[in-house]
Amino acid sequence: MTTENSVPEEYKNHVSPDKDWKEIVAWVSDLPPLPHVASQALGMIEDPDTTAGKLTALLGQDAALAARVLKIANSAMFSRQREISTINQAIMTIGFKTLKGIIVAATLRQLNRKFGPIEKMIWENSTCVSVACRILASHLKKPYVEEVFLFGLLHDLGKLVLMRQIPKEYEEVIKLTKNGKRFDQIEQETFGFAHPLIGALVAKKWNFSADTCQVILHHHNDTPEKIENQLQEKTVLVALADAISHVLGYGHIEGYQDLSGEVEKLSLLLGIKTEDIDPLKQKINEMFAEIGSVFM
Repeated sequence: MTTENSVPEEYKNHVSPDKDWKEIVAWVSDLPPLPHVASQALGMIEDPDTTAGKLTALLGQDAALAARVLKIANSAMFSRQREISTINQAIMTIGFKTLKGIIVAATLRQLNRKFGPIEKMIWENSTCVSVACRILASHLKKPYVEEVFLFGLLHDLGKLVLMRQIPKEYEEVIKLTKNGKRFDQIEQETFGFAHPLIGALVAKKWNFSADTCQVILHHHNDTPEKIENQLQEKTVLVALADAISHVLGYGHIEGYQDLSGEVEKLSLLLGIKTEDIDPLKQKINEMFAEIGSVFM
């Protein structure tokens, strides 16, 4: 029999048996909805009849967001021979899906009431992972380059929520990661759930695609023996980007688990040659150094 406190089937493996599901749902319900302008822009991006001109007019109402879009369009990630000087040019340069990621990042940046060292640490990881996703997908010549850029930005949404809802308790979780465990492992032991579940639930509340929610939910799953479908491939790619970010030193305190072996294993699974791993890491590090501050 289904009760009000029953954990939905798709989330059962992510919640400890003794955890109150209603408490988790209440946390997510307590979060504010996306701001009106951001929600309107994201809706327009999903509309096939939307034009760059319509988006330009909307973004013109937010000077700070417009400035971020221009800065990213002129970064090495989207380098062109001439400078991008207008929002319309920027939108045409970076594409609608990447624009969606930038809007989401600007909105999430305002999620926390403060922006201290821990928030900065989480954002460094999210930004580096988004950059890594784009570079890895491009290297593998995948058709979903812009989509995984957004996945990278959102993969640790749950951490931002936890820092907003229970900051003192989450600071203690971060301290425990110095013992060589990952965030999700300590979170599960401490709370009975971890940030991938919270992130997936919030993404669902904010009407992100089913694929987005699934990648967020499963990016810390055990590595499969082989990739069965494209959604699993995207999830593995995000997991690799996350592991590379931590190997580069972004997103944790000293003493965090060494993920070098994970990088090699996931790279092999995706078909990345061993000799290409270090050059890719260097490229990711260089790109993050240039573009990372845009999201801070």
